[in-house]
Amino acid sequence: MALAVATVVAMGCSGDANTDGTGGNQGKGGEGGSMSSSSSSSSGTGGVGGAPECPTDEATVLAATELFFGEGNSGEWKAFGFNLDGLESTASSKDLCQPNADAAPSTPYPDGDMGRDNSFGKNLLPLILSLYPTWVTDINNGIQKGFFTSMLKLECLPPEGDVAVMTTKLFGATSLGMAPLWDGTDKWPVAPELLSDTTDPDSSTIVFNGSSVMGTTFDAGKGTFVLTVPLKTMTDSTSIKLTLYNAKLTMTLSDDRKSSTGGMIGGVLNTEEFVAEVKKVGALLDLCESQVFTNIITQVRQSSDMLTDGTQDPTKTCDGISIGLGFEMKEVQLGDVGPVTPVGAACP
Repeated sequence: MALAVATVVAMGCSGDANTDGTGGNQGKGGEGGSMSSSSSSSSGTGGVGGAPECPTDEATVLAATELFFGEGNSGEWKAFGFNLDGLESTASSKDLCQPNADAAPSTPYPDGDMGRDNSFGKNLLPLILSLYPTWVTDINNGIQKGFFTSMLKLECLPPEGDVAVMTTKLFGATSLGMAPLWDGTDKWPVAPELLSDTTDPDSSTIVFNGSSVMGTTFDAGKGTFVLTVPLKTMTDSTSIKLTLYNAKLTMTLSDDRKSSTGGMIGGVLNTEEFVAEVKKVGALLDLCESQVFTNIITQVRQSSDMLTDGTQDPTKTCDGISIGLGFEMKEVQLGDVGPVTPVGAACP
């Protein structure tokens, strides 16, 4: 079970994931994991000059209610993520970066449907599920019990009509303290790690000034997303910070724009940044000297399928791992600032 939790870091989900094998209240090895995604002051791809001024109290806040990982034995992972490098790659393609850690080309490739880049779904998700079959269920149970979520604040979203350019902020959320009602009244505490002012829950450092709405489709624009992964055992805890580069986020808004379906996020983890974060989990679980943990690190490196910036270059070694996941959201409210998650030691 400990190995499963170590591999969970690959997903970059946030929440209180117990790693003592009991899973907190009811789970097995972790109630948490969140899409708590963010962007580092990205201006996105839409509009010139950024979004127009908007009163901060005029906004719709949506929170993740369910996450989708593409698990299954029929290549379900292929439908998750985006074609980040603009290619439809196979193991025999010649225009790709060179495999990492002596990986066979058939490890990171082929791509998913229509060139969707999701080496995490192809390689690391099956490893997680082989060690921890109920991982996805436990993650979504954590959302439904109010242990965690992530929130998207769409500023000045009108009740109808297209929006060529608008501002969107992303927030992590700490425990609600109860099961959410999902009726628009849930007031989630805001994770302080992504705030510029830890006394101001609205001060997200994660701002997309080039978001847009066309019909029912919301597009955050490209940016750099940060995913936070708090983990704890009975005696210790840590916090994992993952960064997705060249990332995209889209979703389909409901008619009243109070919920969304068909959400998709995709991006690239820098391989060595990711390995450094996985080593925090190794230290948390006292696995630093384990050969099995060493093998997991090798498998992570071998999953590298592109460069960190989302491109390909046959003269360079792949140093990024593509990832894609789906989500649904419903309206909530921003609460006060929640507690800080501690950061622990890492394996050498």
